[in-house]
Amino acid sequence: MRISELGRVIGIVLSAATIVLLAACGVGDVGREVRDTVDLRTLRIKLDALSSDTCHSDPGSREPWQCEKYVTQLGNAATTLQAAGETGFPKLAGPARRMTAAVDAYRNAGCVRQDVAKKGECVAALNDLADAVTSAKQVVGS
Repeated sequence: MRISELGRVIGIVLSAATIVLLAACGVGDVGREVRDTVDLRTLRIKLDALSSDTCHSDPGSREPWQCEKYVTQLGNAATTLQAAGETGFPKLAGPARRMTAAVDAYRNAGCVRQDVAKKGECVAALNDLADAVTSAKQVVGS
């Protein structure tokens, strides 16, 4: 076999391997049930911890940018609540949607900046987050 033929064979083999790998990537996450990964006890603990934050209990007493970590954690919690709402705990879907909307409102108002001009909108978003956390806690039994 000449070098050019060997190169062609290697190219074909590599192309075939690439096609197989790309096809496997398109399969996605099959057979995984989110319900198996949502532990209500853990969720309850997370919601209790978040509700003890000053950003939850008295958002007006903090500068909005000081609540950025709290809001980020609630954004993650909203994803978990949404997954739980879709896989066996439908009453969590409402608080999850409200939480996501409030996180978006906080971010869209630029609340992470120290010179935020829309402090009222930021406090309103934080109050909406607090209400959503309280609703979620009621559903999970905290």
